[in-house]
Amino acid sequence: MVKPYKPKRRRYAAPIGGAFILLAFVGLVAVVITSVTLTDRLLGNQADKEHIEDVIRPLLMWDPPPFENPSDISPSLLLHASMWSALSYTNYGFNENQEMEVPASDLDVAATRMFGPGVTLSHSTFGDHEQSYYFDAIRQIYLVAPTAQLFRHFPQVVSIERGEGDYYDVLVGYMSPQGAFTANLYGVRGIPDPEKFMVYVMRRAGNTFQIVALRDDPALMAEVPPVE
Repeated sequence: MVKPYKPKRRRYAAPIGGAFILLAFVGLVAVVITSVTLTDRLLGNQADKEHIEDVIRPLLMWDPPPFENPSDISPSLLLHASMWSALSYTNYGFNENQEMEVPASDLDVAATRMFGPGVTLSHSTFGDHEQSYYFDAIRQIYLVAPTAQLFRHFPQVVSIERGEGDYYDVLVGYMSPQGAFTANLYGVRGIPDPEKFMVYVMRRAGNTFQIVALRDDPALMAEVPPVE
């Protein structure tokens, strides 16, 4: 009588099969982790770009000259930048003369937020015939008329290069709102090209960035890929 055929069990088959399944699972996990990490980096970089734009906008809008230390910025320009930084963070009401009353201490806080503790403001009336900011030394407040500031540059962060420690070189394009208005007027879609580029040296301070220097040599950014 012929015995029925029974396939031989290979005692290594199950472990080998299990090993392939394990490797496939590990590979899948690695792909997922890599994708999540890359996404986090991209989203984090975009968040940094938007945050840096918010930090530098009150200074960039006045088209400052290059400097290697914020203390080299003119007192008037420091007041302008600090004022508009304060106005961007706080919704001030109007008095009976339809003027905003901005405490001088708010400008001090704004200056520290932008540049760090090494900058000291010299409070006084500043501005020009288009927009003046009257300083009431007794009450330690600024009186600001609701005059719109039109046709000021706004920033577009192009790339971020990591430097030493907490320092970053940020290539920034100066976008003209007048150019954007003209493009829209003539039906041109898209964002116009920046009028010029500058390098803002930023320092990460906790969950924010502070302005350290301003340079006009974009070649500093040419050979190093942007931070992801």
